[in-house]
Amino acid sequence: MSTGDPGRGYTYPTNSNDPDQQDVLRNRLDLRSRAALNRAEYRITSDRMIDIRLGSGPAGNFDAAHLKAIHQHLFGEIYEWAGHTRNERPVVDGRPVEPIEFMTKGSTTFLPGSRLDRGLAEAFRPIRDPDVLKGSNVEQFSAVAGRVMSELNFVHPFREGNGRVQEAFIATLGQKYGHDVDFSVITKPRMLAASIAGADDPANPAMRHLVEDATDRGRVAALRTAFEHLRQQGAEPLAQDVRTARPGEQITGVLVATDTHSSSVNTGKGIIVVPTQDLGRQKAAAGDDVTVTVKSGFSAAAADRTAQEKPATSQRAASYWSGQVQKGQGELPRVLWRQNDP
Repeated sequence: MSTGDPGRGYTYPTNSNDPDQQDVLRNRLDLRSRAALNRAEYRITSDRMIDIRLGSGPAGNFDAAHLKAIHQHLFGEIYEWAGHTRNERPVVDGRPVEPIEFMTKGSTTFLPGSRLDRGLAEAFRPIRDPDVLKGSNVEQFSAVAGRVMSELNFVHPFREGNGRVQEAFIATLGQKYGHDVDFSVITKPRMLAASIAGADDPANPAMRHLVEDATDRGRVAALRTAFEHLRQQGAEPLAQDVRTARPGEQITGVLVATDTHSSSVNTGKGIIVVPTQDLGRQKAAAGDDVTVTVKSGFSAAAADRTAQEKPATSQRAASYWSGQVQKGQGELPRVLWRQNDP
């Protein structure tokens, strides 16, 4: 990521030619290796995410102050500047750092730092009315939360940790309005694609569909099943673009796996999970070419049955996200280590 960081700013100075020692963020742990810092950062933020999942994260009004509090909660043990946006001058290692005006990643240029406060105000506008999500169903919640998430990603208010703080913020928003948002079923390629689409057009449905996949119980279960099928075949699902299909879509590709409730189709651009009943009378087996017109949804009843059938690793992942696994109890399942900072 390019930030235009001043020479004496967020990162340690170095003359090393080793990429692992270049652009290392100044940190409370005094780690000078990017790899070591990443490992420590993900370990600590995973614990903080458990706090949020259990409902003991920072309270607030779902505004800029609340977002900053969540960022500080996630990263406060690692960075002095945690909770400060990139248009501020936090003190790091005894000296203030300069604001970051421009930040880019790949082909995406984020909002200039001088416009950051206005950008945050616009991002939170859909939830300014505290009653807007009362009694909302999954689709209504996902439409609003997806728009907020797209806008926050374009603003990219923090020097580091934007993806994780956005997920924590939306998960907290879901808790308030009775929605269980499980981002562990969203892969990094999927998040990256939705983030780019939203930066180009905040009204693009990609992020709305992403939030819906993380919130609808039937879709979450279908994605978990698809992940298990991919792992059984030796593929790492978190490296794939995996999503569920929407009613009205026509999906063409190779059938990767199928069971009673859901089937996975490789379209050549990603894995799309479809309701098995929409295969109709096709007696398709893995490896067959299929064309599916999606007419059905993914039922919560199927989600319950799928949860009972999961192997041990998936049961542990499910218990983690339902608050049954406490901090410090062994290593986190691989699926829970997926961090999205597009």
